[in-house]
Amino acid sequence: LLAVAAAWDQDGHEAIGMTTMSALQAKALAQVKRLLGGKDVVDVAAWAHKVNKKYPWTTALHFQEQKDWQCDTVDKSVCPDNRCLTSALRHFYGKLAHKPELSTIEYPDGLQFTDADSLKFLINLIGDLHQPMHLGFEGDSYGRNISLSFRTASTSLFDMWDKDITQSVMKDNAGFWWSGWTHIHRVKGEYERDKELWDKNGVAMFDTWAQESLTLACDTAYRNPVTKDKLSPQQAGSKFDVSTQTFEAWKTQMLNKILLAGARTAIVLNDILKQREATTLGQGTGVKIEGEEDEKIIKRAPPPHWMNAFGTNMCIMAVVVGLFLFVMKKQSGGAPKVTLKADGTFSDANKDAHKRI
Repeated sequence: LLAVAAAWDQDGHEAIGMTTMSALQAKALAQVKRLLGGKDVVDVAAWAHKVNKKYPWTTALHFQEQKDWQCDTVDKSVCPDNRCLTSALRHFYGKLAHKPELSTIEYPDGLQFTDADSLKFLINLIGDLHQPMHLGFEGDSYGRNISLSFRTASTSLFDMWDKDITQSVMKDNAGFWWSGWTHIHRVKGEYERDKELWDKNGVAMFDTWAQESLTLACDTAYRNPVTKDKLSPQQAGSKFDVSTQTFEAWKTQMLNKILLAGARTAIVLNDILKQREATTLGQGTGVKIEGEEDEKIIKRAPPPHWMNAFGTNMCIMAVVVGLFLFVMKKQSGGAPKVTLKADGTFSDANKDAHKRI
């Protein structure tokens, strides 16, 4: 059974979300804000892992189990009831893009994910797809059974990639982490290339990106970066020591995957939410989660555009009339007595009085 665990950690998911936000187009951003009740991608980046705690069966949606060291092609055979990462990506994309035939997942009785929930799941799962240990080996439970020693602390290979690298970067160089590095311009070339490929191949790109992560797992995450030796479950009490050189090599790969995950999330969201049909997607949530009480099943519709325009015009008129009265007062030396004539023009009683003298 899979333990309930987050891919990356919340900070990693939020970094992915910040990269996504830097590449969202105007229409997509407007729909994200509408569907999420004013929140953005960063705010909900780790939402799906809260769902895992309430509904443990959803944890399987974040993983794609692989046979040990079978690295040529992503194995999608272990996916009971379509509850695995690649099927879940197609499922939630299909719900949002009005293509439910892509993948069907049956929910337990009484549970129904809304369109907004599907958006939050998709955001999270694309991030998970770029964490190489989420395509880890069945023989070591995605690296959880591979023991490491990192900076005098014990950890596992899975946790190293899930949170230890992220937290160490934040601790070692907080200035870098908060400096705005999570921006699309850092992977602009990859973004443009992936956008062209997505426009051509669509959801098949999920498999391409999964293969990239499997290759990273086999060539980098499951190996000593210095000696290239394979990492495997050791004898009791034996741990692989993560040297500074190893940490730096893994850190470089991880930061790049965060940027790519954010860029690709933006590509997918831009594609879905620019369509006219996106305006029919529903708000609210079907899952009540502690700490998310502000989300309602039904949200009040935004005011029609004509009301916004009317309010703007009234404000402009008030300013113009106010300036007119102010100028008239200055010119006459007193408060002008202004009335509206039958023909629709203004009459200044002070000026009329001067004309009669």
